[in-house]
Amino acid sequence: MSAPNLRPREPRFAFGQNWLSFVDTIDEAAISEAERGLNRLFPKGELAGRRFLDIGCGSGLSMLAALRLGAAEAHGIDIDPDSVAAARTLLSRSAPGGPWIVREASVLTLDPGPEGTFEIVYSWGVLHHTGAMREAIRRAAALVAPGGHFALALYRKTPLCRLWQIEKRLYSTAGATPQAMLRALYKGAFAAGLVATGRSPRDYIRRYRSARGMDWAHDVHDWLGGYPYESTTPAEVAALLDGLGFELVRVFEKRAAAAGLFGSHCDEFVARRVR
Repeated sequence: MSAPNLRPREPRFAFGQNWLSFVDTIDEAAISEAERGLNRLFPKGELAGRRFLDIGCGSGLSMLAALRLGAAEAHGIDIDPDSVAAARTLLSRSAPGGPWIVREASVLTLDPGPEGTFEIVYSWGVLHHTGAMREAIRRAAALVAPGGHFALALYRKTPLCRLWQIEKRLYSTAGATPQAMLRALYKGAFAAGLVATGRSPRDYIRRYRSARGMDWAHDVHDWLGGYPYESTTPAEVAALLDGLGFELVRVFEKRAAAAGLFGSHCDEFVARRVR
């Protein structure tokens, strides 16, 4: 497989700065939520005794959860050096001396020759931010061992995805003050939407934990700034994975509310390599 042009499209959102901020907030509740998210994807104990690779490891929280659920090793890669620092900080604190490795690398450079293969390859909400989503999926899939599992989460395509792509590009180039203003506008509109449907914004935010254990404020910043940005449909993902020699074993679809007015959600897929 020939190496693609690795120069990222500009601008690129500083995901790592968000993860560095988030690491300081991680508590046992966040870790437990991350474990619950992994157990949902792997309810039959597939993690136990397996080599786990997290592509786009961010804060390292999923790696920590995998180790707590019995993974034999946890490997993490991320293109953002701040994300690498965040993951190392968390794992050094919560799994000192544990069987984990975190390093800076792009999924678009990964090759099973030098890298080896893994029984579990996991990439949650990452590959649609590479600027080359389909190539990134192929690269990640190539690292799955025969009979192993590939778990990924990708943004669901909505009628407003093109507008969100423009917003994200603008947000990623904006300074701290314009970003704060955009976050305030988004949060206010989102809260108004909750009230309109009879829900309490305060309760929603207080109880919020994402599938990765992230809190609402960090997730809003991540959503508004997540550029590059692509989206897809479950049918497109299924067809691509089938062509790569995988069979889907679990799919969790989550349609975006109001046709994507407040953003999209990630559909989750777990596939097994069969050929």
